[in-house]
Amino acid sequence: MKIRCLFIMIVCAVLIGYPCHVAAAATEYFSAALSAESVYPGETVRVELSANSGALAEGEQPAAFRARLEYDSARLHFLRTETSDQIQSGAFQFYDDGESVTGVYACDGLSAPKLNGVCITFIFSVPEDADPGSAGIAVYIDQTADWAERLLPQYDRETQLSFSIKPALSQDASLLSLVPSTGRLRPDFSSDIGEYELRVGSNISSVKFQADAADGGAVRVNRQSLQRAGETTEIVVTVTAENKKSKSQYLIRVNRAESPSSAEPEESTKPAASSSPEKQSTGKQTAEKPSSSQKSSGSTSSKASGSSSSKSASYKSSSKASSKITSSLAAANPGTAAEPEAVQTGGTRNLYIVGGQTDSLPIWILACCVMVLTALTAWNVWNNRGKR
Repeated sequence: MKIRCLFIMIVCAVLIGYPCHVAAAATEYFSAALSAESVYPGETVRVELSANSGALAEGEQPAAFRARLEYDSARLHFLRTETSDQIQSGAFQFYDDGESVTGVYACDGLSAPKLNGVCITFIFSVPEDADPGSAGIAVYIDQTADWAERLLPQYDRETQLSFSIKPALSQDASLLSLVPSTGRLRPDFSSDIGEYELRVGSNISSVKFQADAADGGAVRVNRQSLQRAGETTEIVVTVTAENKKSKSQYLIRVNRAESPSSAEPEESTKPAASSSPEKQSTGKQTAEKPSSSQKSSGSTSSKASGSSSSKSASYKSSSKASSKITSSLAAANPGTAAEPEAVQTGGTRNLYIVGGQTDSLPIWILACCVMVLTALTAWNVWNNRGKR
């Protein structure tokens, strides 16, 4: 008797516990989840509807169901749905009334496919002016039925999803300060002014900027190196707002001074270029018109050398010595007076070199020899006359 009672109690416990286990498993077939627990205004919220084929009872296969999502239209806007490859084309249809979106799934084949994993995704957007705080979406899955149109209410599901909306990110894409590593901006920096000028010396090859963006924005400078001396370099500072959408740009034109070494040769070559035509024209005049002094006697050449010696003290002594020697030679040999040689130069006057100009000592020795020879000749002539 005791054994029979114990057996009956065990059987009753098994019969009572089995439906509970099936019901618990059935409620887990459909599930809904959010892609993120917090979002910013302007971002999207995704509600993923999944199926778990392992939770189905033997012989049961849902072929149709309805999914309805209710939301706050002040904080969410419905955009669209996305379906996985296991959802047949045209098997899911939906409509939105501004406060809820309803979708219906119904197979149109000979048999219902076994759904598993993420099947349908509902996508919402958060308005830019949405108030920060908590928000929610209610998900209702009902009217579940198999291919024979038999309802399977044990697989219906209701889920409350909640998430938070963070304060909106700043849209300010301005700079609070902009300081160059050298020089001074013109005009002075202001967040409302977008173009500036900066002057640096020729020895500066690069410029860095210390820039602070407003409200956590990001700053990017396109370059630091400068063009060569005497040229202008345009540097662009780009500011991206905290929301990653708003952007602004600041332009700085950096004028690098010319190098002093490159300017000096240009100035030194100007007088040479201006004087060259005069030299060329003077040279032509010298070649075309021979000086009349070339036909004159040694005395004329001594005058020319005397006039030119007024410009140089050293040249005076040499020219005087040469004129004396020339006159002495002319007296000894009247018919062989040396004719001066004209030299063409680039100046405005002809320069003559009197033949026989050497150092003063050899010249005086030669002059003494000439005088001795002249005296001996005169003495011989005198003696010859006395004998006659």
